[in-house]
Amino acid sequence: MKIFEREEKSPLKIISLGGWGKVTENLFVYEYQDKILIIDCGIGFAEKNSDKGDLIVADASYLEKNRSKILAIALTHGHEDHIGALPYVLPKIGKNIPLYGSKLTAALIEEKFREHEISNKVNVVKAYEKVKLGPFTLEFVNVTHSIPDACNIAINTPLGMIYHASDFKFDWTPPVGKKIDAGRIASIGNQGVVLMLSDCLGSERSGYTLSESSVEDSLEREMRGCRGRVFVTTISSNISRWQQAMNVALRYNRKVALAGRSIEKNIEVASRIGYMNIPKGMFVKVSQAERMPANRVCFFIAGSQGQEGSTLDKVISGVYRGTKMRKDDKVIFSSDNIPGTEVSVYGLIDKLCRQGLEVSYSAIFDDLHVSGHGSQADLALMLSLVRPLSVVPIGGAFRHMKQYSVLADKLGYKEDRVLLPSYSNVIEVTEGGKVSLQKGDLIPKAIYVKSPQGKRSYGKKK
Repeated sequence: MKIFEREEKSPLKIISLGGWGKVTENLFVYEYQDKILIIDCGIGFAEKNSDKGDLIVADASYLEKNRSKILAIALTHGHEDHIGALPYVLPKIGKNIPLYGSKLTAALIEEKFREHEISNKVNVVKAYEKVKLGPFTLEFVNVTHSIPDACNIAINTPLGMIYHASDFKFDWTPPVGKKIDAGRIASIGNQGVVLMLSDCLGSERSGYTLSESSVEDSLEREMRGCRGRVFVTTISSNISRWQQAMNVALRYNRKVALAGRSIEKNIEVASRIGYMNIPKGMFVKVSQAERMPANRVCFFIAGSQGQEGSTLDKVISGVYRGTKMRKDDKVIFSSDNIPGTEVSVYGLIDKLCRQGLEVSYSAIFDDLHVSGHGSQADLALMLSLVRPLSVVPIGGAFRHMKQYSVLADKLGYKEDRVLLPSYSNVIEVTEGGKVSLQKGDLIPKAIYVKSPQGKRSYGKKK
């Protein structure tokens, strides 16, 4: 009997319940022995509304079966494809599971919970603060994205450090929030990182992604000289974009009317906790805006992804009670299409054009939107700072993952150190920093659900 023989550590498994090679439905499971840590819990968007539902949620049956193992859910930022599935997944796996996120992320989640009559609170985590959860110790690291208060998560495990680099870019002049903490990222890299899971959605673009602050000049160009009312639409949680649009409206003496419950909620939350600076008297009700001179009004309107039943869809269709489109109105899409929404978005733009309205969107003015995802230079910089032994690209389609591997190869990462998991693979981390792909038993399955907005629009006769 060898009394002093070192006990071999169990492998750590990483599972993507939303499926590898997916942009949305982010839901990652970190499993060590009998403990599970969940990173993000996001939705996807149905390509076309049907009786099935307008949203897609990853199949959580694995978590239901293993609910006693779940320690917590950590959220990287407040976009729907990272937090939107919480109201649908939590009731199945246990409403009392602890949640952790940054200040803005927590506030957006709790507002969403109120709509779904869920009473959970989110534990707010500050930068550099460490959270001990069973065999995992988490540190939330400030990064920049298209929403303020985004984080990467450094996860110290019994098998070494894993760096979960969800959506990010290196934005040194963000219009709202803090800069990316490159110094802390480098410090974590100096400690030794076994594996990094990295955003790869921008891997097809060369150079660095532009700063969010660059969009304000583009919005000003589009608003300048417009004789009619201006309608600005973007993703409702894009807090910095709303702030920039408000800055421009203020310069041109336009009051802002909010049209859409999601926008109203997100702006109210952001302003309440100090992430938006709103001048007194800046907002007017839609009914007030109707009585004002056209060149003194700017609408912030929901529906940038072409959602059926959104406020923009209703205004275009003439069924919105608050207002209707007028001859000299201008509609500005300051957003890109989320995968799965392209047909709906361009269908909406077609309707606007058929009505003779002036429409500005990124396909004709590419400076109306900048991506929140790092391009090749951003991705290379992150890889150089973290210096992991192995890397797995996430948050993109397989073509993005493949292009990321080409980029990593140029930085000296050989093929066996850049893992490209297929849809149902499980990543396994073992002693000595070994990372491998294993065949998984779970086949990711899409579950269609109806959002509160979708529930209101279904059942209506076309």
